[in-house]
Amino acid sequence: MDTLSKKIIHAAQHTDNIAALWLYGSRARQDHHDHSDYDLAVAFSNWEKDPLERRLRPELLALDWHTQLSLPEGTLSIVDLATAPIPLAWNILIEGKLLLDLSPAHRMRQEARIMSRWELDFAYHQRQRA
Repeated sequence: MDTLSKKIIHAAQHTDNIAALWLYGSRARQDHHDHSDYDLAVAFSNWEKDPLERRLRPELLALDWHTQLSLPEGTLSIVDLATAPIPLAWNILIEGKLLLDLSPAHRMRQEARIMSRWELDFAYHQRQRA
């Protein structure tokens, strides 16, 4: 694991309301280049009721971590697993790497929700077309 990944995990461990953290995309697949960003997915341990705050939360977290870790802008890209489109969330679970699991029960509920939605909304219809 590279140094920045370790620093990201440390930052996540010291950030309130994070249940789990995944790395996905080119860095998880090991086909990145030196300037590839870090695609991260977070399962927050609480549901943000305000829609605007909920939408901004992963972006504000990315800004905080950029500052905290002294990273150039655009180094981190963070999505909230609870609000990510199901195809993206499915891809994160299937191809991503779980970096941090502070609340296994919460993580498993998120995973079950995504897998169920994938089956109902996508996989079933793909089988019907085949």
